[in-house]
Amino acid sequence: MSDSDSPQSPPPSYAPRARMDPPRKRSGERSPKRRTWKKMRSALAILVVMVTCGVVFGVAASNTRGQASSSDVNLLSMVRDRQETVQELTDQRNSLRESIHRYVDTTSSSDDPATNEGAASSIPIGTTTAVQGPGVTVTLTDAPADQILPEGAQPDDLVIHQQDIEDVMNALWRGGAEAMTVQGKRVTSRSVIRCIGNVILVDGTSYSPPYAISAIGDPDRLKRAINSDERIINYKRYVVKYGLGWRLDEEKDLTFTALPEDTSPQYARIVEDHG
Repeated sequence: MSDSDSPQSPPPSYAPRARMDPPRKRSGERSPKRRTWKKMRSALAILVVMVTCGVVFGVAASNTRGQASSSDVNLLSMVRDRQETVQELTDQRNSLRESIHRYVDTTSSSDDPATNEGAASSIPIGTTTAVQGPGVTVTLTDAPADQILPEGAQPDDLVIHQQDIEDVMNALWRGGAEAMTVQGKRVTSRSVIRCIGNVILVDGTSYSPPYAISAIGDPDRLKRAINSDERIINYKRYVVKYGLGWRLDEEKDLTFTALPEDTSPQYARIVEDHG
């Protein structure tokens, strides 16, 4: 059989194609449905977190407002209670002051000399106007600067201190002083005496020695109160031992200027909210 008689093979383009297997999915490749579900789940998780945060913040803000409101109510109640207490004490003070004035008027009109002792001047208690009358002046002074320090003494023993001035003031009040000055400044319930180094502060103003304490009242009663006071007696021992200055003068006529401002207590008031 010749080559020409052999059957011819079909051209390559007409060769039957081999059957191809369906494409296999790659490992790790997800279907569109799974990708969509994952996105929905992530979005849902974010939504849940945001809602939870909103609820937590809302509850916290509500609690804070509630606490602030409760605190404001408690503060207002406390202020009102204090105002009522202050008013009660003010009324009590005014009542006592009226009783004292009635007592002073009674003793001033009495014919008994013993009862009238110390009633030479009748200055209203707590007055802030200018006053005048007899009294005494006590002067305290540091020991001489050139003095040799005595044996057993400390430098503080040679200067006047706050307590020395206060001891004189207290003795004068006990002796019936009706008005008083320290270094010429009127003494009130708010007066403050402070010792700063070697100077004395009277209501914030500094003064150097000598220190003068003057009081209006019956001079004899004031002097007896001064001379019988235990702390003054002890101070006089330092006068002898360390050379501190001491002088007690009777004054026939003392004049104290009026106070520059009202010294009555002031307090805050609640501003009522009308809308």
